[in-house]
Amino acid sequence: MACRRCQKNPISFEDGGDLLLTCGVRELLDKVVGVLDGAGVPYARQDMVVTLPDADLVGLLGFLRDSQALNPLEIRDVSALQMPSGQPLTFQSFTRARTLQSWFDLLGARDLLEVLDRKSFLSWFQPILSAVDGTLVGYEALLRAEREDGTLMFPGEIFEKASISELLFQVDRLARVTALRGAAQHGVEGLLFINFVPTAIYDPTHCLRTTVRWARKLDFDPKQIVFEVIETEKVRDVKHLKKVLDFYREVGYRVALDDVGSGYASLNLLAMLKPDIIKVDMEIMRNIHLDRNRQAIFKALVGIARDLGIQILAEGIEIQDELAYAVENGVDLVQGYLFARPAPDIIVPEVHDYWMREPGSR
Repeated sequence: MACRRCQKNPISFEDGGDLLLTCGVRELLDKVVGVLDGAGVPYARQDMVVTLPDADLVGLLGFLRDSQALNPLEIRDVSALQMPSGQPLTFQSFTRARTLQSWFDLLGARDLLEVLDRKSFLSWFQPILSAVDGTLVGYEALLRAEREDGTLMFPGEIFEKASISELLFQVDRLARVTALRGAAQHGVEGLLFINFVPTAIYDPTHCLRTTVRWARKLDFDPKQIVFEVIETEKVRDVKHLKKVLDFYREVGYRVALDDVGSGYASLNLLAMLKPDIIKVDMEIMRNIHLDRNRQAIFKALVGIARDLGIQILAEGIEIQDELAYAVENGVDLVQGYLFARPAPDIIVPEVHDYWMREPGSR
Protein backbone atom coordinates (compact mmCIF):
# COMPACT_ATOMS: atom_id res chain seq x y z
CA MET A 1 0.00 0.00 0.00
CA ALA A 2 1.34 3.45 -0.92
CA CYS A 3 2.23 5.91 1.81
CA ARG A 4 -0.54 8.51 2.21
CA ARG A 5 1.92 11.16 3.35
CA CYS A 6 2.90 12.00 -0.21
CA GLN A 7 -0.16 10.74 -2.06
CA LYS A 8 -2.60 13.33 -0.74
CA ASN A 9 -2.42 17.03 0.04
CA PRO A 10 -3.21 17.84 3.69
CA ILE A 11 -6.03 20.25 2.78
CA SER A 12 -7.75 21.93 -0.09
CA PHE A 13 -8.85 25.48 0.63
CA GLU A 14 -11.81 24.93 -1.65
CA ASP A 15 -13.16 22.11 0.52
CA GLY A 16 -16.11 23.06 2.69
CA GLY A 17 -17.07 21.70 6.07
CA ASP A 18 -16.79 22.41 9.77
CA LEU A 19 -13.72 23.68 11.58
CA LEU A 20 -13.09 22.32 15.08
CA LEU A 21 -10.88 24.17 17.55
CA THR A 22 -9.52 22.81 20.82
CA CYS A 23 -6.59 23.12 23.22
CA GLY A 24 -5.43 21.77 26.54
CA VAL A 25 -6.04 24.94 28.58
CA ARG A 26 -9.59 26.11 29.24
CA GLU A 27 -8.54 29.73 29.71
CA LEU A 28 -6.96 29.77 26.26
CA LEU A 29 -10.08 28.30 24.65
CA ASP A 30 -12.13 30.95 26.47
CA LYS A 31 -9.86 33.56 24.87
CA VAL A 32 -10.43 32.04 21.42
CA VAL A 33 -14.19 32.12 22.00
CA GLY A 34 -13.91 35.77 23.00
CA VAL A 35 -12.16 36.55 19.71
CA LEU A 36 -14.93 34.76 17.77
CA ASP A 37 -17.64 36.59 19.75
CA GLY A 38 -15.98 39.93 19.05
CA ALA A 39 -16.00 39.22 15.30
CA GLY A 40 -19.55 37.84 15.29
CA VAL A 41 -18.41 34.42 14.04
CA PRO A 42 -21.06 31.72 14.69
CA TYR A 43 -19.91 28.68 16.65
CA ALA A 44 -21.06 25.93 18.97
CA ARG A 45 -19.11 24.92 22.05
CA GLN A 46 -19.17 21.57 23.78
CA ASP A 47 -16.82 21.54 26.74
CA MET A 48 -13.28 21.84 25.23
CA VAL A 49 -14.28 21.70 21.55
CA VAL A 50 -15.49 24.71 19.56
CA THR A 51 -17.18 23.93 16.23
CA LEU A 52 -17.53 26.51 13.47
CA PRO A 53 -20.14 25.12 11.06
CA ASP A 54 -19.64 25.52 7.30
CA ALA A 55 -16.63 27.72 7.96
CA ASP A 56 -15.04 29.92 5.32
CA LEU A 57 -11.67 28.34 5.89
CA VAL A 58 -9.52 30.91 4.11
CA GLY A 59 -11.41 33.86 5.54
CA LEU A 60 -11.43 32.50 9.07
CA LEU A 61 -7.75 31.54 9.10
CA GLY A 62 -6.84 34.89 7.61
CA PHE A 63 -8.88 36.68 10.27
CA LEU A 64 -7.31 34.74 13.15
CA ARG A 65 -3.83 35.31 11.75
CA ASP A 66 -4.23 39.01 10.94
CA SER A 67 -6.07 39.89 14.15
CA GLN A 68 -2.96 38.96 16.18
CA ALA A 69 -5.32 38.32 19.08
CA LEU A 70 -3.27 35.24 20.04
CA ASN A 71 0.43 35.37 20.78
CA PRO A 72 2.98 33.02 19.10
CA LEU A 73 2.87 30.51 21.96
CA GLU A 74 -0.93 30.42 21.96
CA ILE A 75 -1.27 29.77 18.22
CA ARG A 76 0.98 26.76 18.72
CA ASP A 77 -1.23 25.47 21.54
CA VAL A 78 -4.56 25.70 19.72
CA SER A 79 -5.33 22.76 17.43
CA ALA A 80 -7.71 22.97 14.47
CA LEU A 81 -9.33 20.21 12.45
CA GLN A 82 -11.25 20.53 9.18
CA MET A 83 -14.15 18.04 8.96
CA PRO A 84 -16.83 17.41 6.33
CA SER A 85 -20.14 18.77 7.62
CA GLY A 86 -22.02 16.18 9.64
CA GLN A 87 -19.20 13.63 9.70
CA PRO A 88 -18.84 12.03 13.13
CA LEU A 89 -15.68 12.80 15.06
CA THR A 90 -13.46 9.74 15.58
CA PHE A 91 -10.08 9.13 17.13
CA GLN A 92 -8.63 8.75 13.62
CA SER A 93 -9.92 12.23 12.75
CA PHE A 94 -7.55 13.80 15.28
CA THR A 95 -4.50 12.51 13.38
CA ARG A 96 -5.35 15.20 10.79
CA ALA A 97 -5.45 18.02 13.33
CA ARG A 98 -2.89 20.81 13.05
CA THR A 99 -1.91 23.70 15.26
CA LEU A 100 -3.13 27.13 14.23
CA GLN A 101 0.50 27.97 13.43
CA SER A 102 0.62 25.04 11.02
CA TRP A 103 -2.62 26.22 9.39
CA PHE A 104 -1.23 29.74 9.05
CA ASP A 105 1.87 28.28 7.39
CA LEU A 106 -0.35 26.40 4.94
CA LEU A 107 -2.25 29.60 4.23
CA GLY A 108 1.06 31.27 3.40
CA ALA A 109 1.83 28.41 1.01
CA ARG A 110 -1.54 28.50 -0.68
CA ASP A 111 -0.01 29.06 -4.13
CA LEU A 112 2.14 25.95 -3.65
CA LEU A 113 -0.89 23.92 -2.57
CA GLU A 114 -2.69 25.03 -5.72
CA VAL A 115 0.31 23.98 -7.80
CA LEU A 116 0.20 20.55 -6.15
CA ASP A 117 -3.54 20.26 -6.72
CA ARG A 118 -3.11 21.09 -10.41
CA LYS A 119 0.15 19.08 -10.69
CA SER A 120 1.67 22.06 -12.48
CA PHE A 121 5.33 21.34 -11.81
CA LEU A 122 7.76 21.72 -14.70
CA SER A 123 11.27 20.47 -15.32
CA TRP A 124 13.92 22.65 -16.92
CA PHE A 125 17.12 21.04 -18.07
CA GLN A 126 20.80 21.98 -17.88
CA PRO A 127 23.48 20.07 -19.83
CA ILE A 128 26.27 18.09 -18.17
CA LEU A 129 29.45 17.65 -20.18
CA SER A 130 32.47 15.37 -20.20
CA ALA A 131 35.56 17.10 -18.84
CA VAL A 132 37.69 15.06 -21.25
CA ASP A 133 36.38 16.47 -24.53
CA GLY A 134 33.34 18.65 -23.77
CA THR A 135 30.82 16.24 -25.26
CA LEU A 136 27.30 16.03 -23.87
CA VAL A 137 26.79 13.22 -21.35
CA GLY A 138 23.39 14.13 -19.92
CA TYR A 139 21.17 16.67 -18.16
CA GLU A 140 20.09 17.73 -14.71
CA ALA A 141 16.34 18.16 -14.28
CA LEU A 142 15.64 21.37 -12.33
CA LEU A 143 12.29 22.01 -10.70
CA ARG A 144 9.96 24.88 -11.52
CA ALA A 145 6.31 25.44 -10.55
CA GLU A 146 3.78 27.36 -12.62
CA ARG A 147 1.18 29.40 -10.77
CA GLU A 148 -2.31 29.91 -12.18
CA ASP A 149 -1.30 33.34 -13.52
CA GLY A 150 1.59 31.78 -15.45
CA THR A 151 4.40 33.09 -13.25
CA LEU A 152 7.07 30.66 -12.08
CA MET A 153 8.20 29.58 -8.66
CA PHE A 154 11.84 28.53 -8.41
CA PRO A 155 13.35 25.84 -6.17
CA GLY A 156 14.38 28.16 -3.34
CA GLU A 157 10.83 29.42 -2.85
CA ILE A 158 9.25 26.01 -3.49
CA PHE A 159 11.31 24.16 -0.91
CA GLU A 160 11.21 26.95 1.66
CA LYS A 161 7.40 26.97 1.56
CA ALA A 162 7.25 23.18 1.45
CA SER A 163 9.47 22.86 4.50
CA ILE A 164 7.61 25.46 6.57
CA SER A 165 4.17 24.09 5.66
CA GLU A 166 5.09 20.37 5.91
CA LEU A 167 4.56 19.76 2.21
CA LEU A 168 7.98 18.26 1.45
CA PHE A 169 6.56 14.75 0.97
CA GLN A 170 4.11 15.90 -1.68
CA VAL A 171 6.56 18.26 -3.40
CA ASP A 172 9.44 15.80 -3.59
CA ARG A 173 7.31 12.96 -4.95
CA LEU A 174 5.70 15.07 -7.67
CA ALA A 175 9.06 16.66 -8.56
CA ARG A 176 10.66 13.25 -9.16
CA VAL A 177 7.82 12.09 -11.38
CA THR A 178 7.77 15.42 -13.25
CA ALA A 179 11.50 15.10 -14.00
CA LEU A 180 11.05 11.62 -15.46
CA ARG A 181 8.04 12.58 -17.56
CA GLY A 182 9.67 15.77 -18.80
CA ALA A 183 12.88 13.96 -19.76
CA ALA A 184 10.93 11.31 -21.62
CA GLN A 185 8.88 13.94 -23.44
CA HIS A 186 12.04 15.72 -24.60
CA GLY A 187 13.82 12.51 -25.50
CA VAL A 188 16.69 13.00 -23.08
CA GLU A 189 19.49 10.53 -23.72
CA GLY A 190 22.49 9.84 -21.55
CA LEU A 191 22.50 10.59 -17.83
CA LEU A 192 19.50 12.18 -16.13
CA PHE A 193 20.20 13.78 -12.74
CA ILE A 194 17.06 14.00 -10.57
CA ASN A 195 17.16 15.89 -7.27
CA PHE A 196 15.53 14.57 -4.13
CA VAL A 197 15.26 15.54 -0.46
CA PRO A 198 16.13 12.63 1.87
CA THR A 199 13.88 13.90 4.67
CA ALA A 200 10.91 13.78 2.25
CA ILE A 201 11.21 9.99 1.99
CA TYR A 202 9.58 8.28 4.93
CA ASP A 203 10.08 4.68 3.81
CA PRO A 204 11.90 3.99 0.51
CA THR A 205 9.83 0.89 -0.27
CA HIS A 206 6.59 2.88 -0.19
CA CYS A 207 7.65 6.44 -0.97
CA LEU A 208 9.77 5.59 -4.01
CA ARG A 209 7.45 3.03 -5.56
CA THR A 210 5.78 5.61 -7.81
CA THR A 211 9.16 6.90 -9.04
CA VAL A 212 10.37 3.39 -9.89
CA ARG A 213 7.10 2.58 -11.65
CA TRP A 214 7.27 5.72 -13.80
CA ALA A 215 10.91 5.10 -14.72
CA ARG A 216 10.02 1.63 -15.94
CA LYS A 217 6.88 2.79 -17.72
CA LEU A 218 8.88 5.42 -19.61
CA ASP A 219 11.56 2.86 -20.57
CA PHE A 220 14.48 4.49 -18.78
CA ASP A 221 17.52 2.30 -18.33
CA PRO A 222 18.25 2.45 -14.58
CA LYS A 223 21.90 3.17 -15.39
CA GLN A 224 20.81 6.46 -17.00
CA ILE A 225 19.31 7.86 -13.82
CA VAL A 226 21.35 9.56 -11.11
CA PHE A 227 19.41 10.49 -8.00
CA GLU A 228 21.05 13.52 -6.46
CA VAL A 229 20.81 14.37 -2.77
CA ILE A 230 20.15 18.08 -2.41
CA GLU A 231 21.19 20.00 0.70
CA THR A 232 23.85 17.38 1.45
CA GLU A 233 25.33 19.56 4.17
CA LYS A 234 22.03 19.55 6.08
CA VAL A 235 21.74 15.76 6.30
CA ARG A 236 21.37 14.73 9.93
CA ASP A 237 20.07 11.15 9.78
CA VAL A 238 22.85 9.36 7.89
CA LYS A 239 21.37 5.91 8.54
CA HIS A 240 18.12 6.96 6.89
CA LEU A 241 19.96 8.47 3.93
CA LYS A 242 22.00 5.28 3.51
CA LYS A 243 18.78 3.26 3.52
CA VAL A 244 17.37 5.46 0.74
CA LEU A 245 20.56 5.30 -1.34
CA ASP A 246 20.79 1.54 -0.88
CA PHE A 247 17.23 1.22 -2.20
CA TYR A 248 18.11 3.25 -5.31
CA ARG A 249 21.22 1.16 -5.92
CA GLU A 250 19.32 -2.11 -5.53
CA VAL A 251 16.95 -0.97 -8.29
CA GLY A 252 19.97 -0.18 -10.48
CA TYR A 253 20.18 3.62 -10.24
CA ARG A 254 23.24 5.68 -9.43
CA VAL A 255 23.41 8.28 -6.66
CA ALA A 256 25.15 11.62 -6.23
CA LEU A 257 25.78 14.10 -3.42
CA ASP A 258 25.56 17.79 -4.24
CA ASP A 259 27.32 20.83 -2.74
CA VAL A 260 30.19 18.71 -1.49
CA GLY A 261 32.92 20.82 0.07
CA SER A 262 30.65 23.38 1.68
CA GLY A 263 31.27 21.96 5.14
CA TYR A 264 32.60 19.08 7.21
CA ALA A 265 29.42 17.04 7.14
CA SER A 266 29.40 16.44 3.40
CA LEU A 267 33.08 15.42 3.46
CA ASN A 268 32.39 13.00 6.27
CA LEU A 269 29.57 11.42 4.26
CA LEU A 270 31.81 10.39 1.37
CA ALA A 271 33.47 7.47 3.12
CA MET A 272 30.23 6.42 4.80
CA LEU A 273 28.00 6.49 1.72
CA LYS A 274 30.42 6.13 -1.23
CA PRO A 275 28.18 7.85 -3.79
CA ASP A 276 28.81 7.23 -7.47
CA ILE A 277 29.24 10.96 -8.16
CA ILE A 278 29.94 14.06 -6.09
CA LYS A 279 29.13 17.58 -7.23
CA VAL A 280 31.67 20.09 -5.97
CA ASP A 281 29.92 23.08 -4.45
CA MET A 282 29.77 26.01 -6.88
CA GLU A 283 31.04 28.31 -4.13
CA ILE A 284 34.27 26.31 -4.17
CA MET A 285 34.49 26.66 -7.95
CA ARG A 286 33.84 30.41 -8.06
CA ASN A 287 37.13 32.02 -9.20
CA ILE A 288 39.00 28.97 -7.95
CA HIS A 289 41.94 29.80 -10.20
CA LEU A 290 42.58 32.86 -8.00
CA ASP A 291 42.05 31.37 -4.54
CA ARG A 292 44.59 29.02 -2.96
CA ASN A 293 42.30 28.13 -0.06
CA ARG A 294 39.60 26.88 -2.42
CA GLN A 295 42.21 25.10 -4.49
CA ALA A 296 43.39 23.22 -1.38
CA ILE A 297 39.83 22.08 -0.60
CA PHE A 298 39.25 21.11 -4.21
CA LYS A 299 42.45 19.05 -4.45
CA ALA A 300 41.60 17.27 -1.20
CA LEU A 301 38.17 16.39 -2.59
CA VAL A 302 39.66 15.07 -5.81
CA GLY A 303 42.12 12.94 -3.87
CA ILE A 304 39.43 11.47 -1.61
CA ALA A 305 37.12 10.81 -4.55
CA ARG A 306 39.86 9.09 -6.54
CA ASP A 307 40.71 6.84 -3.57
CA LEU A 308 37.04 5.88 -3.20
CA GLY A 309 36.32 5.42 -6.91
CA ILE A 310 33.88 8.34 -7.05
CA GLN A 311 33.39 10.52 -10.14
CA ILE A 312 33.66 14.29 -9.68
CA LEU A 313 31.37 16.89 -11.25
CA ALA A 314 32.29 20.57 -10.99
CA GLU A 315 29.11 22.64 -11.08
CA GLY A 316 28.58 26.37 -11.43
CA ILE A 317 31.31 26.85 -14.05
CA GLU A 318 30.86 30.36 -15.42
CA ILE A 319 34.20 31.39 -16.91
CA GLN A 320 36.92 29.63 -18.89
CA ASP A 321 39.53 29.99 -16.15
CA GLU A 322 37.30 28.00 -13.78
CA LEU A 323 36.82 25.36 -16.46
CA ALA A 324 40.54 25.13 -17.14
CA TYR A 325 41.38 24.71 -13.46
CA ALA A 326 38.71 22.03 -12.96
CA VAL A 327 39.71 19.99 -15.99
CA GLU A 328 43.43 20.27 -15.39
CA ASN A 329 42.99 19.13 -11.79
CA GLY A 330 41.02 15.98 -12.32
CA VAL A 331 37.25 16.45 -12.64
CA ASP A 332 35.24 14.02 -14.76
CA LEU A 333 32.16 16.14 -15.54
CA VAL A 334 31.32 19.86 -15.71
CA GLN A 335 28.16 21.93 -15.63
CA GLY A 336 27.41 25.64 -15.59
CA TYR A 337 26.36 28.85 -17.32
CA LEU A 338 29.54 28.83 -19.41
CA PHE A 339 27.92 26.08 -21.48
CA ALA A 340 24.16 26.65 -21.06
CA ARG A 341 21.63 27.96 -18.58
CA PRO A 342 18.69 25.80 -17.46
CA ALA A 343 15.91 25.93 -20.05
CA PRO A 344 12.44 24.43 -20.58
CA ASP A 345 13.70 22.86 -23.82
CA ILE A 346 16.65 20.59 -24.40
CA ILE A 347 19.79 22.52 -25.36
CA VAL A 348 22.72 20.74 -26.97
CA PRO A 349 25.64 23.15 -26.49
CA GLU A 350 28.45 23.39 -29.00
CA VAL A 351 31.79 22.10 -27.80
CA HIS A 352 33.49 25.01 -26.04
CA ASP A 353 36.62 26.55 -27.58
CA TYR A 354 38.65 25.26 -24.62
CA TRP A 355 38.45 21.68 -25.89
CA MET A 356 39.15 22.70 -29.49
CA ARG A 357 42.71 23.72 -28.65
CA GLU A 358 45.71 21.49 -28.38
CA PRO A 359 46.25 20.34 -24.76
CA GLY A 360 49.51 22.28 -24.48
CA SER A 361 47.88 25.57 -25.52
CA ARG A 362 44.85 25.52 -23.24
